Amino acid sequence: MRFLAAIKTLSIPFLILAGGVMAASQGQARASSGLEGTWLVEEKDGIFSIAPCPSDADRLCGWLVGMDYTDAEPEKDIWGRSECGLEIISDMKRHKNGQWHGTILDPRTGRTYQAIMWSGKGDTLKLRGYVGLSLFGETQTWSRIANPVIGTQCRMKIK
Repeated sequence: MRFLAAIKTLSIPFLILAGGVMAASQGQARASSGLEGTWLVEEKDGIFSIAPCPSDADRLCGWLVGMDYTDAEPEKDIWGRSECGLEIISDMKRHKNGQWHGTILDPRTGRTYQAIMWSGKGDTLKLRGYVGLSLFGETQTWSRIANPVIGTQCRMKIK
């Protein structure tokens, strides 16, 4: 997938996806963050589902649920697991500045990077992955996608 392949081409390791958005008090409903839902990545070759993490409902996680691929099977991560349904964005914690901070996995290398995500203009999500300082990162803009058409094994069909 192009959006994951970009990880390999950066001189500073992977800086693609990210985590963290909209600050609100711990007691507020997460839906008010505007980040939960399904998101089409910038390159339009992947769809992520963002929801509360199973281990901690106060944090957000993201799973790859739709992929554009031509082989019979979805791509595999470094450990040979299908990328279909893989948790890529993890442990995003809400910060007072309106961002969520956590980690993002590069499934091709197994490396984990720091990430930030926040609400963009309109119905978009900004994602920034980085190493060390967020200054040394890359931001992507994802678009909300309502009712995505996803077949078996995460095969996505963009209309």
